[in-house]
Amino acid sequence: MLLGRCSDQAAHHAEIPATATTSGSTVSGVDETHLWQAQPLILGLRDEGTPGFGADELLPWLAAHPEVIAELQEIGRPESHRRAVDDEVSFGLYAVSRLVEILISPFQPVVDDPALLAWTTGKPWWSGPIPSATAWAEFRRAVGAVEIAEDAFHPFFHEVVRVVPADDPDEPVSMVEQVWPGALVGGMVLARSGVVVRAGASALDPTVAAKSCLYWAWWRRNRLVRDNSHGWGGSSQWGTDFRRDYVVGDELHYNVGVRLDPRLSKTAEASELSADDRRELLRWRHSRTVDVGTEEWPYYDWLVEPRA
Repeated sequence: MLLGRCSDQAAHHAEIPATATTSGSTVSGVDETHLWQAQPLILGLRDEGTPGFGADELLPWLAAHPEVIAELQEIGRPESHRRAVDDEVSFGLYAVSRLVEILISPFQPVVDDPALLAWTTGKPWWSGPIPSATAWAEFRRAVGAVEIAEDAFHPFFHEVVRVVPADDPDEPVSMVEQVWPGALVGGMVLARSGVVVRAGASALDPTVAAKSCLYWAWWRRNRLVRDNSHGWGGSSQWGTDFRRDYVVGDELHYNVGVRLDPRLSKTAEASELSADDRRELLRWRHSRTVDVGTEEWPYYDWLVEPRA
């Protein structure tokens, strides 16, 4: 298991020494990215979309932008986990991920908590209409994404929505039901599946695991979120990197872009979390038993682990 980290919050990236390094080349076929075109689509849906939008809005747009689908599929190929992408491509992937977060929103429970609102506006991070419950499936099919079909719970594939407490505090995490399906484009995670799980208190605290800050997330209707776009202006917020996770054979690769970025320089660790806690925050994207709060900086950790 390999764990590396960069932690310079002021710089674009800075790396903490890892146990191994991997060099990568730029993903072929995406030197000139088109993924950014998801941004005007999202803004148009925000300003002019109607509640329950779906195929009528998404499919014509995708048909008019086949280059977006082709680029997404190229980056999603499992072998692309070894290839770096430039900033504009990563920013474009982030724009696509925002669209995905909007499309999975109909499945999320609505939590009436002011802490979930954007501190910049006092409104939800997404102020547009909620799409139809079929929009996510229609989008997946159109871009060639495959639904995640994992029977056993794993934080690489699954996002915890609710925890059913087990009587035995040592009972491991198991899936109870799926709230929304996740998707893979090739080997790349486009979205994790939202799930209800059952677990003992030693594995998951029901409140912490379901309500603590979800990192690498722009918006959820059911929990507090943080990503690097929050707090920036209308234009600057789109200059946010997308976290690329890949299934590659018998390995799970988390946040590969950090490991591949040639600009990284070795620095001292800034986090007070232990290496084990850092690893778990990277894997789960949120706290499990003890809430670490909203001010951690896990975005520049990376990990490779066996798929067991």
